Amino acid sequence: MSEPRPRTESELIEHVRSIDARAPAELHRRVDSLVNAHAEGARRRPISARRARSGRSRLGLGLAGALGAAAVVAVALTLALSGGSGGAPTLTLREASALTQSAATAPAPAESPSDRGHLAAAVDGVAFPYWEDHFGWRSTGARSGRLGGRAVTTVFYENGGRRLGYAIVAGTPAPRLSGGVVAWRAGVPYRLISNGEAHMISWLRDGHLCVVSARGVDSATLLRLASWADSRYIAS
Repeated sequence: MSEPRPRTESELIEHVRSIDARAPAELHRRVDSLVNAHAEGARRRPISARRARSGRSRLGLGLAGALGAAAVVAVALTLALSGGSGGAPTLTLREASALTQSAATAPAPAESPSDRGHLAAAVDGVAFPYWEDHFGWRSTGARSGRLGGRAVTTVFYENGGRRLGYAIVAGTPAPRLSGGVVAWRAGVPYRLISNGEAHMISWLRDGHLCVVSARGVDSATLLRLASWADSRYIAS
């Protein structure tokens, strides 16, 4: 059985709100602001005696106004989901690779004395992994920079002459990356992108974009490193 259509303005507004129930809190606030502004305008709008006598006309005007409010809400929802008006920026493959392939400008962070399995370096509480004991990848340097107004910290690791970079982008919502293929590990989607000898893995940790990239290191190795760090972070 199909769901009954809203018959009044209030029912339509509640319907729009219910559709948007899983949207971010900021979007809820924007929706409420738009709906309240519409309601306030409706209260101030004069109604002729003829329309006041006609319940059908009032209902028609109410639904028309609500449809207008719903249209504005739909635009707000589209903007929020597409990254417009303060949403998540889009990160290109070249920009993501640059995060992890530049030269180090700071010393390597040491293992955290109080948080085994992580380094004494983090971005917004998201810590970098300590891989040396488990995988032989030793932290050798770090770098801080900015990308699209976001702070980015990268830690570099080496193992047997091979080098990789692990970048964490500050702030939420996280920048978006497209392309490649998605592999799932422990319920977390990892995006694998390859370009010749360069391989990159991107995923989210606590809402923050993480990127691991290297040349001469296969995607399977990068995925094993990335997913191990993620499971350690979630369990901690």
